[in-house]
Amino acid sequence: MKKIFLFAISLILASCKAQKPVTTAGNLIKQFEKTPVLRDAHYGISVREIKTGKEIISQNSLANLAPASNLKLLYTLAAYDKFGKDFHFKTKLFYSGKINDGTLYGDLIFQPDGDPTFAALRFNEDLDSLLQSIVKVIKSKGIRQIKGKLKMELSSWRYPAPGSWPIEDVGNYYGTGAWEFNFRDNRLDVFLQRSNIEGKSTKVLNTYPKIKGLKYISKVTTAASNTDDESYVFAAPFDNVRYILGTIPAGNKPFRVKAGIPNPPLSFLKIFKDKLKKNNIEVEQIEVTYHQNGYKNLLWQKLSPSLLEIVKKTNDYSMNHYSEALGWLLINGHRPANGYMSKDSINAFFKQNYHLMHIDLEDASGLAPDNILPPSDLTFYLQEMSHKLGLETLLDILPHGGEDGYAKYFLRNSKLQNRVWVKSGSVSKVRNYSGIFKGKSGKYYSFSVMTNFFIGKHKDVRKAIEKLIEGLIAIG
Repeated sequence: MKKIFLFAISLILASCKAQKPVTTAGNLIKQFEKTPVLRDAHYGISVREIKTGKEIISQNSLANLAPASNLKLLYTLAAYDKFGKDFHFKTKLFYSGKINDGTLYGDLIFQPDGDPTFAALRFNEDLDSLLQSIVKVIKSKGIRQIKGKLKMELSSWRYPAPGSWPIEDVGNYYGTGAWEFNFRDNRLDVFLQRSNIEGKSTKVLNTYPKIKGLKYISKVTTAASNTDDESYVFAAPFDNVRYILGTIPAGNKPFRVKAGIPNPPLSFLKIFKDKLKKNNIEVEQIEVTYHQNGYKNLLWQKLSPSLLEIVKKTNDYSMNHYSEALGWLLINGHRPANGYMSKDSINAFFKQNYHLMHIDLEDASGLAPDNILPPSDLTFYLQEMSHKLGLETLLDILPHGGEDGYAKYFLRNSKLQNRVWVKSGSVSKVRNYSGIFKGKSGKYYSFSVMTNFFIGKHKDVRKAIEKLIEGLIAIG
């Protein structure tokens, strides 16, 4: 009887041993490390319990790694924390002087405060319709002629692109930086006439919107028809002559290159002056100044979408100039004599307000290659923000895996995609994912997986990170 009892116990123990999950966090990390595309790459992994704040996985988690667009999590959440979900940017239009017999003996003055979403493509606003609505208000005041100037009064001069940004980024739509006045997401569409024959040169047909005094010169050639757009616009923020270099796929139809609008405040005034002329309202001079005066006569005002909508759009679609605008809002424009945001002020802000002690940041969007944000600091920040803002709010702000924005590609069609809220971040040789996941046990965890200096395809790195997160969810 004793032998039978011992045999039964041994079977039960064997059964329990067989049912124990084979995969552990250590095994998952070993599998991740063996991914061919990550051979010799730099990487860091941090996973932290939301409830306790304990870092349960720390693999190179304090390594100095470039966060790319994962950096936007810092600015979007801090802006929400400091200003609240119902904050709105404001753009105002005043007039000075007096209106007499259809003539304004004074100026029309725009005063912006840094709204990145004015006539924004990402918010489905149409520039021409918005301009026409302003013209309608001007006409309603009986103004048919302006004897003064059409002005844009900015509070101060700024250089919108940090000096550490690559030159091949600055002239393109995603590298315009945040000006005190922005419009149409600071994007100008350049249409190139191309050939269906590989190796042929291209030429500029037209642009939208049309901006007087602006010249684009194409040095682009056609590549094979099945290739990607590899064209880049080279120019500094205030340049009126801009060169387009690289290749585009061969084809018969005009090809659109998404460039950046130079000097958006001045470019907007040129466009609006033309709009006034088409509506038989004459004004001779335009001017951008760097001091805002007080005026009594408010003619028109536009509120931006709510800050909640802006931060969600920023994270969903990695909007660089939206995040840069939030940086200026948070840091309050502290800058040295060279005119762009001081990195010392950025680092001091996040160290003093959020206790991120291992950072060294250059910008507010992640374009700067020299940004340093260790995975451990990012999971700490997410965990702290989950308590400060509330987990439900944090999950609402973060893109949902497999669904929202660019996160729709992460764990797409996986049974576990509804358990992940994640921000992607990528530039050349960098692919990162950070956010929150809900483990099988129901516990929530902040996570950050950063990979730098890999050689290979981004999709292969994404798949390796997806496999790692799926495994962690299963054992979490």
